[in-house]
Amino acid sequence: MTIPTQREIMRRLRIFMTMLAAFFGLLATAVPASAAPAPDGPAPAAATATYKVWHWNISGHEHGGTAGQITHTVLGSLSFRNPDFISVNEVCPQQYKAILDGLKAAGWPESQTNFARFEPMPHATNDLCTSQGGGADTDPYGVAVFSRFAPNGTDRITLPYDGVRARKLLCVSVPKPGDPRFCTTHIATNNTKGAQLAAVRTQLVDWSTDKPGNPADTVIAAGDYNTQPNDPLLDSWYAPSVTSANNPAPNTGIFRELDDQDPSCPGYGEQTTEGSLGNTCGKPAKVDSIYAAESRLISYDADSHPISQTACGGPCSNHRIVDGTLTIPVP
Repeated sequence: MTIPTQREIMRRLRIFMTMLAAFFGLLATAVPASAAPAPDGPAPAAATATYKVWHWNISGHEHGGTAGQITHTVLGSLSFRNPDFISVNEVCPQQYKAILDGLKAAGWPESQTNFARFEPMPHATNDLCTSQGGGADTDPYGVAVFSRFAPNGTDRITLPYDGVRARKLLCVSVPKPGDPRFCTTHIATNNTKGAQLAAVRTQLVDWSTDKPGNPADTVIAAGDYNTQPNDPLLDSWYAPSVTSANNPAPNTGIFRELDDQDPSCPGYGEQTTEGSLGNTCGKPAKVDSIYAAESRLISYDADSHPISQTACGGPCSNHRIVDGTLTIPVP
Protein backbone atom coordinates (compact mmCIF):
# COMPACT_ATOMS: atom_id res chain seq x y z
CA MET A 1 0.00 0.00 0.00
CA THR A 2 1.30 3.37 -1.03
CA ILE A 3 1.31 5.95 1.77
CA PRO A 4 0.03 9.37 0.47
CA THR A 5 2.38 12.26 0.71
CA GLN A 6 1.59 15.37 2.78
CA ARG A 7 0.91 17.26 -0.44
CA GLU A 8 -1.63 14.61 -1.52
CA ILE A 9 -3.32 14.74 1.89
CA MET A 10 -3.73 18.56 1.65
CA ARG A 11 -5.14 18.24 -1.89
CA ARG A 12 -7.74 15.68 -0.78
CA LEU A 13 -8.67 17.89 2.26
CA ARG A 14 -9.27 20.89 0.00
CA ILE A 15 -11.53 18.80 -2.26
CA PHE A 16 -13.48 17.52 0.76
CA MET A 17 -13.97 21.03 2.22
CA THR A 18 -15.15 22.36 -1.15
CA MET A 19 -17.72 19.55 -1.46
CA LEU A 20 -18.89 20.16 2.15
CA ALA A 21 -19.38 23.91 1.51
CA ALA A 22 -21.32 23.17 -1.67
CA PHE A 23 -23.55 20.70 0.19
CA PHE A 24 -24.53 23.21 2.91
CA GLY A 25 -24.99 25.95 0.32
CA LEU A 26 -27.42 23.67 -1.53
CA LEU A 27 -29.37 23.14 1.70
CA ALA A 28 -29.57 26.87 2.32
CA THR A 29 -31.07 27.59 -1.09
CA ALA A 30 -33.33 24.55 -1.07
CA VAL A 31 -35.08 25.43 2.26
CA PRO A 32 -36.86 28.82 2.04
CA ALA A 33 -37.03 31.08 5.09
CA SER A 34 -40.81 30.66 5.22
CA ALA A 35 -40.35 26.97 5.88
CA ALA A 36 -38.71 27.70 9.22
CA PRO A 37 -40.83 26.44 12.12
CA ALA A 38 -43.09 29.10 13.75
CA PRO A 39 -42.59 29.85 17.43
CA ASP A 40 -44.86 27.99 19.79
CA GLY A 41 -48.34 29.47 20.27
CA PRO A 42 -50.27 32.16 18.31
CA ALA A 43 -48.71 35.48 17.34
CA PRO A 44 -49.25 38.18 20.01
CA ALA A 45 -52.23 40.51 19.40
CA ALA A 46 -51.53 44.13 18.48
CA ALA A 47 -51.70 46.42 21.52
CA THR A 48 -54.59 48.88 21.74
CA ALA A 49 -55.90 51.54 24.11
CA THR A 50 -59.51 52.71 24.55
CA TYR A 51 -60.51 56.20 25.70
CA LYS A 52 -63.86 57.78 26.57
CA VAL A 53 -64.62 61.43 25.78
CA TRP A 54 -67.35 63.75 27.16
CA HIS A 55 -68.25 67.17 25.73
CA TRP A 56 -70.89 69.80 26.51
CA ASN A 57 -71.43 73.44 25.59
CA ILE A 58 -73.14 74.52 28.82
CA SER A 59 -73.90 78.08 27.56
CA GLY A 60 -72.68 79.85 30.70
CA HIS A 61 -75.67 81.35 32.52
CA GLU A 62 -77.49 82.16 29.28
CA HIS A 63 -80.36 79.76 29.91
CA GLY A 64 -80.77 80.44 33.61
CA GLY A 65 -79.88 78.26 36.54
CA THR A 66 -77.36 78.92 39.26
CA ALA A 67 -73.77 77.81 39.09
CA GLY A 68 -74.70 75.03 41.53
CA GLN A 69 -77.58 73.73 39.39
CA ILE A 70 -75.53 73.65 36.21
CA THR A 71 -72.44 72.09 37.74
CA HIS A 72 -74.61 69.54 39.59
CA THR A 73 -75.97 68.48 36.19
CA VAL A 74 -72.45 68.31 34.74
CA LEU A 75 -71.04 66.30 37.64
CA GLY A 76 -74.00 63.92 37.63
CA SER A 77 -73.47 63.11 33.96
CA LEU A 78 -69.72 62.74 34.44
CA SER A 79 -70.24 60.34 37.34
CA PHE A 80 -72.49 58.20 35.16
CA ARG A 81 -70.43 58.34 31.93
CA ASN A 82 -67.01 58.12 33.65
CA PRO A 83 -64.94 59.57 30.77
CA ASP A 84 -61.18 59.88 30.48
CA PHE A 85 -61.27 63.32 28.83
CA ILE A 86 -63.76 66.16 29.36
CA SER A 87 -64.43 69.19 27.13
CA VAL A 88 -66.61 72.10 28.29
CA ASN A 89 -67.50 75.18 26.20
CA GLU A 90 -68.99 78.49 27.36
CA VAL A 91 -68.02 77.75 30.94
CA CYS A 92 -67.82 80.57 33.48
CA PRO A 93 -64.85 80.70 35.87
CA GLN A 94 -67.00 79.86 38.92
CA GLN A 95 -68.52 76.91 37.03
CA TYR A 96 -65.05 75.71 36.02
CA LYS A 97 -63.89 75.83 39.65
CA ALA A 98 -67.01 73.99 40.86
CA ILE A 99 -66.49 71.21 38.28
CA LEU A 100 -62.80 71.01 39.20
CA ASP A 101 -63.61 70.74 42.91
CA GLY A 102 -66.33 68.15 42.26
CA LEU A 103 -63.99 65.94 40.24
CA LYS A 104 -61.35 66.20 42.97
CA ALA A 105 -63.86 65.21 45.63
CA ALA A 106 -64.93 62.23 43.53
CA GLY A 107 -61.31 61.04 43.25
CA TRP A 108 -61.60 61.17 39.47
CA PRO A 109 -58.16 62.46 38.42
CA GLU A 110 -54.95 60.54 38.83
CA SER A 111 -53.33 63.80 39.93
CA GLN A 112 -55.21 66.20 42.22
CA THR A 113 -52.93 69.09 41.25
CA ASN A 114 -52.54 68.61 37.48
CA PHE A 115 -55.62 67.61 35.50
CA ALA A 116 -57.54 70.73 34.37
CA ARG A 117 -57.01 73.70 32.06
CA PHE A 118 -59.16 76.81 31.49
CA GLU A 119 -58.76 79.35 28.69
CA PRO A 120 -60.88 82.56 28.74
CA MET A 121 -62.43 83.90 25.54
CA PRO A 122 -63.19 87.59 26.28
CA HIS A 123 -66.26 89.08 24.57
CA ALA A 124 -66.06 92.52 22.98
CA THR A 125 -69.36 93.80 24.44
CA ASN A 126 -70.96 91.37 26.90
CA ASP A 127 -70.52 88.06 28.63
CA LEU A 128 -72.76 85.08 29.31
CA CYS A 129 -71.40 84.84 32.84
CA THR A 130 -73.14 88.07 33.89
CA SER A 131 -76.34 87.84 31.82
CA GLN A 132 -78.60 85.78 34.08
CA GLY A 133 -78.80 83.74 37.28
CA GLY A 134 -75.94 82.42 39.35
CA GLY A 135 -74.49 85.77 40.31
CA ALA A 136 -72.09 88.06 38.54
CA ASP A 137 -68.79 86.64 37.37
CA THR A 138 -66.25 89.34 36.68
CA ASP A 139 -64.06 87.15 34.45
CA PRO A 140 -65.11 86.12 30.92
CA TYR A 141 -66.29 82.64 30.09
CA GLY A 142 -64.12 80.32 28.08
CA VAL A 143 -63.28 76.70 27.23
CA ALA A 144 -61.95 74.03 29.58
CA VAL A 145 -60.49 70.54 29.43
CA PHE A 146 -60.14 67.97 32.19
CA SER A 147 -57.95 64.88 31.88
CA ARG A 148 -58.06 61.80 34.09
CA PHE A 149 -54.29 61.51 33.40
CA ALA A 150 -51.84 64.23 34.41
CA PRO A 151 -50.96 66.31 31.31
CA ASN A 152 -47.31 66.72 30.39
CA GLY A 153 -47.94 69.58 27.96
CA THR A 154 -50.49 72.31 27.18
CA ASP A 155 -51.21 74.23 23.96
CA ARG A 156 -53.18 77.50 24.05
CA ILE A 157 -53.62 78.68 20.46
CA THR A 158 -55.44 81.88 19.49
CA LEU A 159 -57.59 81.58 16.36
CA PRO A 160 -58.27 84.31 13.76
CA TYR A 161 -60.33 87.08 15.40
CA ASP A 162 -64.01 87.16 14.52
CA GLY A 163 -64.72 90.68 15.82
CA VAL A 164 -66.60 89.32 18.84
CA ARG A 165 -64.54 86.84 20.85
CA ALA A 166 -60.93 85.79 21.25
CA ARG A 167 -61.50 82.20 20.12
CA LYS A 168 -59.05 79.53 21.25
CA LEU A 169 -57.87 75.98 20.63
CA LEU A 170 -56.95 74.47 24.01
CA CYS A 171 -55.13 71.12 24.14
CA VAL A 172 -53.35 68.87 26.63
CA SER A 173 -51.04 65.96 25.86
CA VAL A 174 -50.66 62.99 28.18
CA PRO A 175 -48.01 60.24 28.44
CA LYS A 176 -50.42 57.34 28.05
CA PRO A 177 -50.52 54.45 25.54
CA GLY A 178 -50.91 55.93 22.09
CA ASP A 179 -49.79 59.36 23.38
CA PRO A 180 -53.19 61.04 22.97
CA ARG A 181 -53.49 64.80 22.70
CA PHE A 182 -56.94 66.06 23.73
CA CYS A 183 -58.33 69.38 22.50
CA THR A 184 -61.39 71.58 22.74
CA THR A 185 -62.47 74.61 20.74
CA HIS A 186 -65.50 76.83 20.18
CA ILE A 187 -65.81 78.23 16.65
CA ALA A 188 -67.62 81.47 15.71
CA THR A 189 -71.01 81.69 14.02
CA ASN A 190 -70.19 84.57 11.64
CA ASN A 191 -68.38 84.58 8.30
CA THR A 192 -64.94 84.26 9.92
CA LYS A 193 -65.59 80.70 11.03
CA GLY A 194 -64.06 79.38 7.80
CA ALA A 195 -60.70 80.90 8.75
CA GLN A 196 -60.99 79.55 12.30
CA LEU A 197 -61.88 76.05 11.09
CA ALA A 198 -58.92 76.14 8.69
CA ALA A 199 -56.55 77.18 11.49
CA VAL A 200 -57.76 74.36 13.76
CA ARG A 201 -57.64 71.78 10.95
CA THR A 202 -54.10 72.78 9.94
CA GLN A 203 -52.87 72.35 13.50
CA LEU A 204 -54.65 69.02 14.02
CA VAL A 205 -53.32 67.65 10.71
CA ASP A 206 -49.79 68.68 11.68
CA TRP A 207 -49.99 66.83 14.98
CA SER A 208 -51.60 63.81 13.29
CA THR A 209 -48.87 63.43 10.65
CA ASP A 210 -45.66 61.37 10.94
CA LYS A 211 -42.44 63.35 10.59
CA PRO A 212 -38.80 62.20 10.61
CA GLY A 213 -37.93 61.45 14.23
CA ASN A 214 -41.36 62.65 15.40
CA PRO A 215 -44.18 60.09 15.04
CA ALA A 216 -47.77 61.26 14.79
CA ASP A 217 -49.92 61.91 17.85
CA THR A 218 -53.41 60.54 18.30
CA VAL A 219 -55.34 63.82 18.42
CA ILE A 220 -58.90 63.89 19.79
CA ALA A 221 -60.62 67.23 19.16
CA ALA A 222 -64.00 67.94 20.78
CA GLY A 223 -65.95 71.17 20.66
CA ASP A 224 -68.77 73.32 19.36
CA TYR A 225 -67.77 73.89 15.73
CA ASN A 226 -70.95 75.83 14.87
CA THR A 227 -70.83 74.01 11.52
CA GLN A 228 -72.93 71.06 10.40
CA PRO A 229 -71.15 67.94 9.05
CA ASN A 230 -72.49 68.40 5.50
CA ASP A 231 -71.32 72.03 5.30
CA PRO A 232 -68.70 72.56 2.53
CA LEU A 233 -66.47 74.20 5.17
CA LEU A 234 -65.89 70.69 6.58
CA ASP A 235 -65.13 68.99 3.26
CA SER A 236 -61.42 69.36 4.02
CA TRP A 237 -61.96 67.72 7.42
CA TYR A 238 -63.89 64.56 6.62
CA ALA A 239 -62.13 61.57 5.06
CA PRO A 240 -63.45 60.39 1.67
CA SER A 241 -64.78 57.22 3.33
CA VAL A 242 -67.47 59.32 5.10
CA THR A 243 -69.06 60.38 1.80
CA SER A 244 -72.77 59.59 1.73
CA ALA A 245 -76.13 61.11 0.87
CA ASN A 246 -76.03 62.97 4.19
CA ASN A 247 -72.43 64.12 3.79
CA PRO A 248 -71.82 64.33 0.03
CA ALA A 249 -68.54 64.64 -1.86
CA PRO A 250 -66.03 66.09 -2.02
CA ASN A 251 -64.62 65.00 1.33
CA THR A 252 -60.84 65.32 1.12
CA GLY A 253 -59.64 65.32 4.73
CA ILE A 254 -58.14 62.77 7.14
CA PHE A 255 -60.69 62.82 9.98
CA ARG A 256 -63.67 60.82 11.12
CA GLU A 257 -66.24 62.20 13.55
CA LEU A 258 -67.05 59.72 16.30
CA ASP A 259 -70.79 59.78 15.55
CA ASP A 260 -70.58 59.68 11.73
CA GLN A 261 -71.73 56.04 11.62
CA ASP A 262 -74.96 56.64 13.54
CA PRO A 263 -77.72 54.68 11.76
CA SER A 264 -80.25 57.49 12.27
CA CYS A 265 -78.26 59.73 9.92
CA PRO A 266 -75.14 57.99 8.47
CA GLY A 267 -72.31 60.34 7.55
CA TYR A 268 -73.83 63.10 9.67
CA GLY A 269 -74.72 61.84 13.16
CA GLU A 270 -77.27 62.71 15.83
CA GLN A 271 -78.52 66.19 16.65
CA THR A 272 -76.60 68.04 19.37
CA THR A 273 -78.81 71.14 19.62
CA GLU A 274 -82.39 71.82 20.66
CA GLY A 275 -82.82 74.83 18.38
CA SER A 276 -84.85 75.38 15.22
CA LEU A 277 -81.91 75.00 12.81
CA GLY A 278 -82.64 71.76 10.95
CA ASN A 279 -80.29 69.08 9.67
CA THR A 280 -80.25 66.87 6.61
CA CYS A 281 -82.19 64.08 8.38
CA GLY A 282 -85.09 66.27 9.52
CA LYS A 283 -84.00 66.91 13.13
CA PRO A 284 -82.30 69.82 14.89
CA ALA A 285 -78.71 70.49 13.87
CA LYS A 286 -75.49 68.78 14.89
CA VAL A 287 -72.72 71.31 15.60
CA ASP A 288 -70.91 69.62 18.51
CA SER A 289 -68.42 67.02 17.31
CA ILE A 290 -65.45 64.86 18.33
CA TYR A 291 -62.85 64.32 15.59
CA ALA A 292 -59.85 61.99 15.27
CA ALA A 293 -57.66 60.98 12.33
CA GLU A 294 -59.07 57.96 10.48
CA SER A 295 -55.62 56.33 10.38
CA ARG A 296 -55.54 56.18 14.20
CA LEU A 297 -58.96 54.60 14.69
CA ILE A 298 -59.56 50.89 15.20
CA SER A 299 -63.15 51.41 16.33
CA TYR A 300 -65.29 54.32 17.53
CA ASP A 301 -68.80 55.51 18.33
CA ALA A 302 -70.62 58.40 19.99
CA ASP A 303 -74.05 59.53 21.15
CA SER A 304 -75.77 62.77 22.10
CA HIS A 305 -77.90 63.01 25.24
CA PRO A 306 -80.78 65.43 25.91
CA ILE A 307 -80.67 67.45 29.14
CA SER A 308 -83.36 67.42 31.78
CA GLN A 309 -85.73 70.35 31.25
CA THR A 310 -86.04 70.89 35.01
CA ALA A 311 -82.39 70.65 36.12
CA CYS A 312 -81.90 74.43 35.95
CA GLY A 313 -85.51 75.53 36.33
CA GLY A 314 -85.70 74.88 32.60
CA PRO A 315 -83.10 73.68 30.08
CA CYS A 316 -79.54 74.34 31.27
CA SER A 317 -78.34 74.76 27.69
CA ASN A 318 -79.55 74.66 24.10
CA HIS A 319 -76.86 72.03 23.43
CA ARG A 320 -76.88 68.33 24.24
CA ILE A 321 -74.12 66.38 25.96
CA VAL A 322 -71.98 64.34 23.55
CA ASP A 323 -69.95 61.34 24.65
CA GLY A 324 -67.79 59.06 22.55
CA THR A 325 -65.45 56.08 22.75
CA LEU A 326 -62.47 55.33 20.54
CA THR A 327 -59.95 52.49 20.39
CA ILE A 328 -56.54 53.27 18.97
CA PRO A 329 -53.35 51.29 18.25
CA VAL A 330 -50.45 51.54 20.66
CA PRO A 331 -47.06 51.76 18.90
